[in-house]
Amino acid sequence: MKRSVYKVYVTIVGAGALIPSLARAAGAGKEPAGSWLTLGFFAVNFVAFLLILIRFAVPLARSFFSARAASIRASLEKAESAMAEAATAARAAEARKAALDAELARIKGEFETETSYQIARVHEIAQAHTERLRRDSQMSMSATTEAAQRRVRERLAAAAANLARDLIARNFSGDDQGRLIEGFMDKLGQEGRR
Repeated sequence: MKRSVYKVYVTIVGAGALIPSLARAAGAGKEPAGSWLTLGFFAVNFVAFLLILIRFAVPLARSFFSARAASIRASLEKAESAMAEAATAARAAEARKAALDAELARIKGEFETETSYQIARVHEIAQAHTERLRRDSQMSMSATTEAAQRRVRERLAAAAANLARDLIARNFSGDDQGRLIEGFMDKLGQEGRR
């Protein structure tokens, strides 16, 4: 484009140098009163100027404006392409957001289900432990009660045996005392085993 502008300048300077009347017009002197020849010269100069403009400037202007239009079209196409890409990216982002929301809802549901399951499991374990503690305490109380009853029976038996021995020793003969004590001891042994 610079080369074309350079050509236009060279052509205009060359035309000015070739036409001697232009050089004369630049000199100091009286202004002629106006003649047809001067008018014709100005008309020819104007037509030459128009022809030079049409020959050199119009193609340059056309190429400039067509290049500018092409540049604007390319910019518009790039902008439209970028807009389409942005719209596609926005749709993809929306789809990803929807997928993430669905995944979040699924994970939340799984957490709630797992939490409910764990709570129910802990409740079951607590009930099982409570029941086991109740059974253990009942068994422990039963065992303690039985042990206490056994000790009381043993003490009563020992006290009764002592009392019976004393009574028998006072009131019975030696053989009768031995048989009675053996029978009594057997009976106490049976009672103690229960």
